[in-house]
Amino acid sequence: MFDVMFKLKGFFKENRKNYFISLVTMIGSNLFSVFIPFLVGRIIDAIVRQELTGRGLTTLAGLFLFSLIAAYFLEFTWSYYLFTGAAKLQRNMRSKMMDHFLHMRATFYEKFRVGDLMARATQDIRSISDTAGYGMMVLMNATLFLTVIVFMMGGTVAWSLTLFSLLPLLFLAYAFGKLGNMVETRYTIAQDSFSALNNDVLEVVDGIRVVRAYVKEEDYIQKFRSQTESMLKKNNRVADVNALFSPMVKLSITASNVIAFGYGANLVLDGQLSVGDMVAFQMYLGMIVWPIISIGELTNVLRQGSASMIRVEKVLATGDEMEETGIKVIETADDIVMHGLTFQYPSSQQKNLERIDITIPKGKTLGIVGKTGAGKTTFLRQLLRQYPLGTGDFRYGSEPVQNYHRPSLQNLIGYVPQDHILFSRSVRENIAFGKAGATDEEIMDSVRIAAFEEDLMRMDQGLDTMIGEKGVSISGGQKQRISIARALIKNPEILILDDSLSAVDAKTEQKIIENIKRVRAGKTTIISTHRLSAVQQADEIIVMEDGRIVERGTHEALIRRQGWYYTQYLRQELKEGGE
Repeated sequence: MFDVMFKLKGFFKENRKNYFISLVTMIGSNLFSVFIPFLVGRIIDAIVRQELTGRGLTTLAGLFLFSLIAAYFLEFTWSYYLFTGAAKLQRNMRSKMMDHFLHMRATFYEKFRVGDLMARATQDIRSISDTAGYGMMVLMNATLFLTVIVFMMGGTVAWSLTLFSLLPLLFLAYAFGKLGNMVETRYTIAQDSFSALNNDVLEVVDGIRVVRAYVKEEDYIQKFRSQTESMLKKNNRVADVNALFSPMVKLSITASNVIAFGYGANLVLDGQLSVGDMVAFQMYLGMIVWPIISIGELTNVLRQGSASMIRVEKVLATGDEMEETGIKVIETADDIVMHGLTFQYPSSQQKNLERIDITIPKGKTLGIVGKTGAGKTTFLRQLLRQYPLGTGDFRYGSEPVQNYHRPSLQNLIGYVPQDHILFSRSVRENIAFGKAGATDEEIMDSVRIAAFEEDLMRMDQGLDTMIGEKGVSISGGQKQRISIARALIKNPEILILDDSLSAVDAKTEQKIIENIKRVRAGKTTIISTHRLSAVQQADEIIVMEDGRIVERGTHEALIRRQGWYYTQYLRQELKEGGE
C-alpha cells in the first residue's frame, strides 16, 4: 500500500523543506487542539468543587481562545505548504509525461491509444497528486494527531480507560487492510474502463463527418450509453467498498464510547477520576473520530494512488525501441545511401522492405511510385527515423545514420505527410510553425511556392483566417498546400513529400512541382506519389512492389522499359485525356 510513497521519495526529498514545515506546524496545531479538552476538564472540575474564581475563569478562557487561534493559524500554514507541494508534483509529472510523449515515435503509439494516454496523464496523475497532498496530510494527521490524543487521554486521564476504549480499533485496522486491497483492484478496473471510453469518444469526435455520412449516430449513442453504464457499474463497485469505511468507523467509535462510559463511570464512582476528567476523555474520543476516519481515507487514497502510479510508470517505462546512441551533429545533408536495407514492422508477418539498394545524391530529386501497399511510406519512415532500423546499411554521407544526434538530423528535413496535421489556429500560425520567428514576407514566399496565394486572397481574414481543428473549415487541397508551405518555409536540406499533391488538380500540381524545382536547386527532394505527373522531372524514379524496388530510372528510361510504370503512365494519360 505504501509503495506509492516509496516511489515518490525523490519528490519528497526534493521538497523536504516544505514537508518539514508542514510536519512541525501540524504537530503544533495538534498540541494546541488537544489542549482545549484539558482546559474544559479543568473548568468543569473547578465548577464542581466550587473553586472557580473570576480571575481563574479569565485565565482559562484566555488560554482557551489562544489555543483556538494558534491551532487555526498553524493548520493554515501546514495546509498551504502541503497542498502547494501536491500541485507541484502534478505539474512535474505532467511535464514528464508530455516530454516522454514528444520524444516517442511510432512504435510507442502503437502500444497505447490516445485516449488511454490522456486518462493516464490527467486522472491518474491527479490521483498520484492526491497521495502527495491529501494522502500525506491524512498520514501525518492520522499518526501524529492520533498519537497526541492517545497520550493526552492516557497521561491526563487514565491509561486503563484509554486502552480498553481503543480495543475496537484493532478490528478496524484489520478491516481497513482487507478493504484497501479491494479498492486497489476495483479502481484499476475502473480506470481501464475510463481509458477505453476516452478512446472511443476521441474516435467519434475525429470521425464525426463519417459517422454522420453513414447515419451511425444512434449506433454510437447506444454504444456510448452501454460503455458509460459499464463504467458506472465499475465505479459503483469502488464506491461500494469506500462506503464501508465510514460505517465501520462509526461502529468502532460507538463501541469505544460505550466502553468509555461504562468503565469511566465506575472509575468516577470509585473516585479514581473526576467529572472533569470524564468530560475531557469524552471530548478526546470525539476528537479521535477524524483520525480514525482519515485512516480509512488514507487507505483509499494510497490504494488508488498505487494503482495510478503503476499505470503511469508503465507509460514512462515504455520506449519506442529506437537506437538513440548517436552524438555526432550533422550540419549539412549529404548523399543518402541504403544498401541491403530490410525492415519489418513489429506487428507484421512479412518483410515490409526487402533488400533496398539506393543512393540519393545530394541536391537531386527522387520519385517513388508504386501501387497502394507497395512500401513507399515505409521507405520514407526509414528516412525519417520513425521506426527502428532494419538490417543492412543506412548512411547519411559516410556515417551510419544511428551515429548522428537525432534532433540535428531532423532539423535538416522538411516533411509533408499523407495525413495533413494542422492546428486549430490561423493560417499564419500553421505555416510559421515550420520556422520560429518567421516574418510575413517569408510566409508569403512559401505560400506562393505552394500555389496557395489565390486561395488565401479569397479568405476573409487572409493569413489570420482560423482554419478550425485539424483544418476542418478548409478543403483537402488547401490543407495540403498549407502543409507544403509549412515545410518549405523551413528551407530544409531534404524535403520529403508523401503523396502530398493528391487533392490538387493537375495544373496546380504542375505549378507546385515547378516552383519547388526552381527554389530548391542544389537541395534534395523526395516525392512519393500515385500520380506519375508529379515525378516526371525527377532525376531518378523508383517503382516499389511488396517492399522491393522493381524498376528504376528516369521517366524516359522507364517508359522505354514498358513495365509497370509505362502501363500506369498510359492509364493516367488516357484518364486525363478523357476528362
